[in-house]
Amino acid sequence: MIIIIGILISIFFFWFIPEKSDSYSEPQEALSAIDKNLLLIPAYKINDEALFFFINEKNNLGATFVRKGSLGWKAEILTSSPMYKNGGYEHLSGYQVHGENLIYGLIRNGDDRLIKVNENNAVILNLVMLPPSNVREYELEGLYLWYYKGDTILNEGEIELLNINTGEQLDTIDL
Repeated sequence: MIIIIGILISIFFFWFIPEKSDSYSEPQEALSAIDKNLLLIPAYKINDEALFFFINEKNNLGATFVRKGSLGWKAEILTSSPMYKNGGYEHLSGYQVHGENLIYGLIRNGDDRLIKVNENNAVILNLVMLPPSNVREYELEGLYLWYYKGDTILNEGEIELLNINTGEQLDTIDL
């Protein structure tokens, strides 16, 4: 009996306490605990998974998944890269990847564009969902964030940028 109690106490100290201290009631709280200065761009929260994009240091665009565990929400690894500002976001040149199956970037004129990743439509988020002061401060006026999360590894294929009204291909890039 003493051995069982000792094992339970060990589990409590070596698993429960650290696990609970890294878990939060909401996904954005888990991210704020890592870095309070992230400008968060929520993409979705479905069941026990949330996808967030973020801008840190005013010039790095990144992504992360936050997953709900038995004790609350925990952030996974955050990846970010410098934002591609040279092309004015008219083309696909500045796309980024997170893990093996998430690809994303910024684009102008998102209401008039369609982005396809290996023939699958990407999601396009209008950044006007952010507070106007953040849009100005981070120079996001007129920009849209696009992303595609695949079920398989995205290591080959192509990304297409199309005019949604005419179907004209405006840009294409190989993965």
